[in-house]
Amino acid sequence: MASASRPQWVTSRQMRFEGGFQGRCNKLVDGCYSFWQAGLLPLLHRALHAQGDPALSRSHWMFHQQALQEYILMCCQCPAGGLLDKPGKSRDFYHTCYCLSGLSIAQHFGSGAMLHDVVLGVPENALQPTHPVYNIGPDKVIQATMHFLQKPVPGFEEQEDKATTEPSTD
Repeated sequence: MASASRPQWVTSRQMRFEGGFQGRCNKLVDGCYSFWQAGLLPLLHRALHAQGDPALSRSHWMFHQQALQEYILMCCQCPAGGLLDKPGKSRDFYHTCYCLSGLSIAQHFGSGAMLHDVVLGVPENALQPTHPVYNIGPDKVIQATMHFLQKPVPGFEEQEDKATTEPSTD
């Protein structure tokens, strides 16, 4: 597992004033880090939970979910549609994707019986959950996993066939 300083380093990338995340020290907040930094925290949370860390919240990730939503909704939206890096920048597909993904991470904690939603503003602001590794819906991750579990491992059968047909050199 990650060192104890890793969650602290990532959470310290969320700026108190803006609410968004910066990529590294002494840099400005950037909308895409809404996913790149905030998406790491559910993974660390789950790893620490598996280790039995009693200090973990059972209803919130290790960052200020509401502040991140405020940054995205108030600072990253382009009036013409799409999302952007920060105010004064142009919208683009990259930042639209990762701002929306970060917004989803900030809105949804846990899954199943542990699911706790934190949606800022009107109910229409709610997004579908996204998987923090694959950045697709959790249901799609399950479908893809089930699909590929049914497929043979490429090259594995060929190696197995060679091993059974080649004469022994003993």
